[in-house]
Amino acid sequence: MFTRVWAILATLLLTIGTALGADVGRAAPSKDEVIAQVAKAVEFYRTNGRQHALAAFNSRTGPFAKGMDYVDVHDLTGVCVAHPLSPDIVGTNRLDVADMHGKKFILEIVTAAKSQSSGWVTYMRENPNTGKVEHKIAYWQVQDGLIFKAGTYE
Repeated sequence: MFTRVWAILATLLLTIGTALGADVGRAAPSKDEVIAQVAKAVEFYRTNGRQHALAAFNSRTGPFAKGMDYVDVHDLTGVCVAHPLSPDIVGTNRLDVADMHGKKFILEIVTAAKSQSSGWVTYMRENPNTGKVEHKIAYWQVQDGLIFKAGTYE
């Protein structure tokens, strides 16, 4: 009886964790992995075109969303055009979005993207894997007036 109860509980926890997209025990991606993910997203965009690529980037189960590791896309006016985990922000201008210290990190990225082809930005964000507020570092790259971004926690 005891073994059966544990087996049921283990199955239930595994099912719930998988359904919620839990990244329990998964290490944050390295900076090199973040750069590679953005480069892969840009190449996917170049190969498949804007419409198909944005549909993939907006999909929670798409090739560019692995739990909390994902690529999001903004245009050069600060409008979010793809976000697999927060579909409610797609279509909204995010230039005024700030971290807890008032840093407008989307504005910073958009401003830099008008004169650079890629770069890094850091800001404070709650890490969904730890529940702690930590430094998030995001890498971005511009292609055809779109900013492809992915990040990790330091």
